[in-house]
Parts: sequence; C-alpha cells; structure tokens
Amino acid sequence: MAAAIEQINLHTLLSQLFLLQSIPTYLILRYIIIAPFGRHVSKQTNRWWFGPLLNAKLSWFLFEVPNLIWVWYCYWYWYDPNIFYLDSPNQTRRVISIEENNIQISTNAILLSLFTLHYINRAIIYPLQMNINSQRVPLIVSLCAGIITCWNGYIQSFYLTQVKSFSPLSLTLSSILDNIQCWVGICIFFIGMSINIKSDSVLRNLRKDYQQKKQEEGTTAIDNQHKYYIPFSPLFTYISCPNHAGEILEWFGFAVASNFSLSTIAFFIYSSINLIPRASAHHEWYKNKFDDYPKERRWAVIPFVA
Repeated sequence: MAAAIEQINLHTLLSQLFLLQSIPTYLILRYIIIAPFGRHVSKQTNRWWFGPLLNAKLSWFLFEVPNLIWVWYCYWYWYDPNIFYLDSPNQTRRVISIEENNIQISTNAILLSLFTLHYINRAIIYPLQMNINSQRVPLIVSLCAGIITCWNGYIQSFYLTQVKSFSPLSLTLSSILDNIQCWVGICIFFIGMSINIKSDSVLRNLRKDYQQKKQEEGTTAIDNQHKYYIPFSPLFTYISCPNHAGEILEWFGFAVASNFSLSTIAFFIYSSINLIPRASAHHEWYKNKFDDYPKERRWAVIPFVA
C-alpha cells in the first residue's frame, strides 16, 4: 500500500531533523566531551550520568541492530510494491528480471541491500569478532546510539520501500551509461566498506601480532588485555583512523548512488560529523601515548582535511 501523504511528510521532517541535529552533535563531540567508549572510557567513568558499564559485544549488537529490524519490517510488511519492485505484466513481485538476455535489477532493492550488508557486519559480525575483554560501554552511549539507529533505520528503509522509485539497473552498456552515477556510488560504497573492514581487522589483530612478534624474537610479551599498540598497515600510512575514513566513504557512495536524496545526505553528514571528532580524539590520544608515533601520520581521518 502506498504511503500516505502524512507519512511521507513525517519522513521528510524526520530526515530534516536528522540532518540538523548533526550541528549540536559535532559541537558536543568536538568541544565538550569525547564519546566515552573504547580507549576513552577509563578517563571519564567517574561521571554518574554515564550509567553502568555494559558488555561491549552485547552493547554493540543492541545499539546497531535497530537498523536491521527496520529493514526487515519495511521489506516484509511496510512497502509499496510499485516503488520497491520491478514492473511486471503478470503482477508478480520481482527484484530481478531476466527477459530476452536482458537482466534488470531493482535499484531500490540494491540500495537497501547495501544498507543491510553494512549493518549485518556492524551489528552481528563485528561484535562476534570483538575481544571478549573489550572495554565495557557506558549505558548512556548505548542509549544515545540506539536512538540514532532507530531514527536512521526508519528514514533509510522507509525511503527506499515507500517514497522514491529509482529506475532499474541493467547490465547493458546503454543502461550503465544512463545510470552511471548510481554505479559509481555503488563502487565507492564497496571501496569504503573494504577499507573499513580491513582496517578493523588490523586493529583487532594488533595484540595477537605483537605477541607473535615477541615470540619470534625470543622474548615474552605481557598479556595485558587493555594494552594498546601502534597499528602499521598501508591504510594507516598517513591517517590514524582509516576504519572511520572507510565508513565515511561508504555513506558518501550510498548518497551518490541514491542521487543525493535528503535521507542519504543527512546520514552521510551525520556519520561524518560523528566520526571525524572521534578520529581526531584517537589521533591526539595516539600522539600523546606513543613517543615513537609515525611522524608522517599527520591526519586523523581525511588527508589534508582532518
């Protein structure tokens, strides 16, 4: 059933508010407080309003999974078939059509799949791969993050299943050229995602790699579960947080592929506003903690910018 005008107007309002709240978010995270989780927990845990500390794996799952819940609900129960599915002469609901050697794919389904793929990684795979002794997360962080993911999960999923119908993608040369912006955006998304996942892998394996190096040198490494190390990888050559850079690039590609819709632009800007201050805090933390921090690693997240 098509979305009512009131629902679409509400979606537009919530997308606008999501964009506007990026301003206070940036000011708070850049000049007032460092988000108190991960390496930044220990210095700030004496503030009573942070609440109790929660298991990191569970907390990460709980505050990321609302995105997947919204995708599931909109995909199965709350969609407009005329928007989400391909036109079909026999009224069957298809996201892929193969006729006369021509393959067509619903662009809406592709974009929703990109969003889903990212959050399968962030809500399920990433927490499962986290160290069991990862720093615990204050309740206030989980609550704030959960509010944002509930909000954003709705505006992205509703937009792609109820509001905007994109022309389908095809593998023919003429179709690729006609939809070149969407294809470029999809490529940018996957480049960003690969950078994000690879960088997270480097960070996750730092302790194991350090201990293996010490064993090869014939020395014993002290097993401190909360000890941090300098990451070394081509992705870390010039910036301290390529994992954050990759995620920003993902959502820029998502916005490009979505023809810079309000909801995707709002999400891209909010992600940047949220991640850049955190990357800057990481960068300063690294420089203060390690005297031998690489001099060529001059930027936090975006070379020549931040």
